[in-house]
Amino acid sequence: MLSKRPYLVPAFYDWIVDQGHVPHLVVNADAEGVVVPAAFVEEGHIQLNVGPNAVRNFHMDRVGVSFEARFGGHPEQIFVPMHAIRAIVDRDSGQGATFADETDETFPDGSEVGHSSSSETGEDRKGRPRLRAVRGGEDRDAADVNRSRKEDREDGDGPDDDPPPSGGGGGKGGPSLRVVK
Repeated sequence: MLSKRPYLVPAFYDWIVDQGHVPHLVVNADAEGVVVPAAFVEEGHIQLNVGPNAVRNFHMDRVGVSFEARFGGHPEQIFVPMHAIRAIVDRDSGQGATFADETDETFPDGSEVGHSSSSETGEDRKGRPRLRAVRGGEDRDAADVNRSRKEDREDGDGPDDDPPPSGGGGGKGGPSLRVVK
């Protein structure tokens, strides 16, 4: 049977963060695939503060949780596979969920989730749409944008002060947005 952990851990994480509280993971540090600083492991377990203010480059998917955190002032790259998570707890209220190992429990590996194949159609191998970066001439670098904004403020007659185009469209009959100062 497919494990509930890959579904419940992200849900509890979101719930805790949405309340403005701090989520902590209790991890079986001896489980296969766990990458944590051994000096902070106590009795085979480690408790990790995974709050947005405590970690960098946080990523969670059905395979596991990865992020960078500081331990004793030194940055460490952490990876915790879903099967190693024993609990996710709200540090402030103590509420959360604990997980026991079940004999028929299975977990996805990295090849089954979170990876999309590159294709010209913009869809992954399961036919779902995905986003990809596209080069275009519309983008301006930050220096050009800041220079343009400064000139608009000085002139007082920048593009934001122009009347909207007639027809209410964006040039091709569709809706458009206009910044109002």
